[in-house]
Amino acid sequence: MGSLLSVACFAYNKEALSEMSNQKATPRMELVRVVMTPLGSAASNVFNMLNMMFFLTFCTEALNLNVVVVGVVMTAMRLFDGITDPIIGNIIDRTETRFGKFRPFLVIGSAILLGASFAIYVGSFAIPQSFRMVWVVLWYAVWVIGYTCMTTVNKCVLSVVTKNPKIRPVSGIAGGVYSTLISAAVTVGIVPLLQKYGGLGSQQGWTAIIIAAFVLHLVCLLANLWAISAADKPENFQHGEKAESASFKDMVELVRINQPLRMLVLAASTDKIAATIQSACTVYFYVYGVQNLDMQPIVSAFSTPMSLIGAFVAGAVAVRYTCKRAYLMGAIANFVCEAILLVFRPFGEGTVVLFVALMASNMLFRRFSAQNTDPMIAEIIDYHKLKTGKFMPGKIGATFSLLDKVISAFGTSIVGIVMGACGYVAGAAPTTTLYVAVLLMYLGAPLLGDLCSIIGLKRYHITPEEYAAMYPQKSSS
Repeated sequence: MGSLLSVACFAYNKEALSEMSNQKATPRMELVRVVMTPLGSAASNVFNMLNMMFFLTFCTEALNLNVVVVGVVMTAMRLFDGITDPIIGNIIDRTETRFGKFRPFLVIGSAILLGASFAIYVGSFAIPQSFRMVWVVLWYAVWVIGYTCMTTVNKCVLSVVTKNPKIRPVSGIAGGVYSTLISAAVTVGIVPLLQKYGGLGSQQGWTAIIIAAFVLHLVCLLANLWAISAADKPENFQHGEKAESASFKDMVELVRINQPLRMLVLAASTDKIAATIQSACTVYFYVYGVQNLDMQPIVSAFSTPMSLIGAFVAGAVAVRYTCKRAYLMGAIANFVCEAILLVFRPFGEGTVVLFVALMASNMLFRRFSAQNTDPMIAEIIDYHKLKTGKFMPGKIGATFSLLDKVISAFGTSIVGIVMGACGYVAGAAPTTTLYVAVLLMYLGAPLLGDLCSIIGLKRYHITPEEYAAMYPQKSSS
């Protein structure tokens, strides 16, 4: 943690370093808590990344369920996830307990998420084949409730942990590092572990994976609970106002009057549906596109350090040029990388270096967009407070999550439907149809997502005068 804090500081320009050294404006402990705040997202992402990358594979290979039906189920569950967001967001804004506003939801959500994950990945093997689909669907719905409790908090809690716009990107840096390390653990560790225990359908292998995920999740959660404990107090989020209940009509009005929120939703949700499609067909891409599954851990081995570098570079760019510009730069760079991969398809033995370099570069620039979303949500919360006088972190975070999830919900369904239409069954041999399909999903979908992000971010407008009004202490310093 100390090294991460040091490197985060080093990534900053002189202006930010000067602010960090000012103990009155930015105590060192505040910076430590900002660095550790994204561990809440890391805790929920342990299981979210597992689901995104391997749930479809687990259901088809280990449980022998129909790929199309599973894809539709995942879409339905993501829509359900979006529906629960405003409910949880409303409850958060109206909650006051001796344990804080946010922490109870993290603990309850974690307990639900863990129980449901064990039921799906471990308990499903004991269920008769004819009842497995029902079992998985029911427990997936329970999992969604726990996940929503955690993610709704994670989307808005930074707005109360720090009000310093120069410090918020540090949270993005830390979140980028945590996300990269967890993604690496999932992508590099799971396939070899399953192969060690007998393949993709191994009950012993999936049990070992869930136990390891449980330990990692718990460590991240405990650290996050400590990090937000100082901010999770009534005086830090009430601002003298009584929380109001928000209807669906209120959320529509919120989106209507908040133009930056609309543009961020466009950018982030199209990235999310592309990432969902890409993650769901990762194994298929290496099996039917690259036609060499052993390349997956090799690419990950190079992509991970590049992603870590990207986390710090993206943070420095965000501090110097704002989170919006950093996000935009990343979207443009990723668009170029994906276009080259899709057009030239350097998957052969003679182009391995080029393939790995492009995939690693894609991971580096992905940090520019992925890790700046939450700091931009905190910015939008402050923007809404400026425009309306209402401080509504839970509702704005939930509204963003609702729109983001509804738009991106169809990712796994698309993968399931496309794979089914191409004749895929467990263990299917490579065909030209599968080759084209996985390339369009794995590379074409992110290409379109980045194009939409570029369009949305070009229209994301908060004026210098509005920034000065939102953060008067910074404009006067």
